[in-house]
Amino acid sequence: MVSELQERDARRFIANVPDMMSGSPPGDPVPGLGAIDGTDSSGTVYCVVDLGGNLLEVGISDGWWDAVGPRGVAAAVLASLRFARDKAGLARMVLNHHGRSAAVPASAYRIPSSTGTHEELPPYDAPNFPEELGRKLERAARTLAKAERFARERDSGARRELTGPRGLFRVEVSGSAVMGATVNEQGLGPGDGAELAADAREVLLAARRRFDAMGEL
Repeated sequence: MVSELQERDARRFIANVPDMMSGSPPGDPVPGLGAIDGTDSSGTVYCVVDLGGNLLEVGISDGWWDAVGPRGVAAAVLASLRFARDKAGLARMVLNHHGRSAAVPASAYRIPSSTGTHEELPPYDAPNFPEELGRKLERAARTLAKAERFARERDSGARRELTGPRGLFRVEVSGSAVMGATVNEQGLGPGDGAELAADAREVLLAARRRFDAMGEL
């Protein structure tokens, strides 16, 4: 459910997109749309995404402890991320409506494939042909096994928990979707917002990198 604060923010943002477009020639990126922020209903937790909805930053402002508390902050992070992505989607719709390119950046979470470069085989009568062919077949078998593992995990519906490097923020994932989040409340205090936000960002990016890596074959 969208709060009154979020509704006002979305209306103001969409109304400003045409003005943003006027400052750049057609075909050029629109200034201001490279970092789109979204807040939770309390206004104390926010996320920043690019035009494609890729997470850039997580922020937890002063006052979060009283506004959402340690038991509500994890849900607030996910809510702010959804809202930021909704705003990015609305911006793409406005760009398309005005005939401007809404091409989104490549995912910031992609990592190099573990299969290496695709080198050509030597001539079949070359002395090293059997050895190189064997290497190719081994790489193909590893890639196939990786694809099968990815498909099984994606389709199984099984849930898995990932924890941030500071041990503060945990997300539950199923396939490539984040299903929920919790925080480690032990020892957590009002002054830990910045550390908590950094941990949330890292584990959310790690969740995305994990599935991008499995899917990049």
